[in-house]
Amino acid sequence: MFKILIIDPNGPFRQSLKNVLVNRFPFIDIQEASDGNEGLVKVNTFNPNLIFLEIHLPAQNGLDLALRIKTDHPDIIIVILTSYDLPEYQTAAEESGVEQLVPKDDWTGEDMIDLVQSILSDLDSDECEDHRDKQHPHENSS
Repeated sequence: MFKILIIDPNGPFRQSLKNVLVNRFPFIDIQEASDGNEGLVKVNTFNPNLIFLEIHLPAQNGLDLALRIKTDHPDIIIVILTSYDLPEYQTAAEESGVEQLVPKDDWTGEDMIDLVQSILSDLDSDECEDHRDKQHPHENSS
């Protein structure tokens, strides 16, 4: 099962994003965290495939948290959410191993759905390739 963790101190935003995603992807398990400490606990216990992570968290920086998560869980896809679309945030996000930086003000529920759909499609094609490689392991060797 595909799992998403939303780490954001804004409860109404978390709930809104969760509702949009659950309505479109009822088969996805989604959990929430309101700060980095709770988020880290859930990363280790829930083991999400995708994290939506606010850049400004109480008591810590979302980019620092992203780097910490990526160090221990390099396969987790992290999307940074921010109200500030600044070039220095984009650079810092890339340096933290973040896959995408999403300006909250510019994105709609439809954009979030498209993003998750794209990630799911990429994972499906990777799984098909992995399955094919396991079925026919000598086809790709030279």
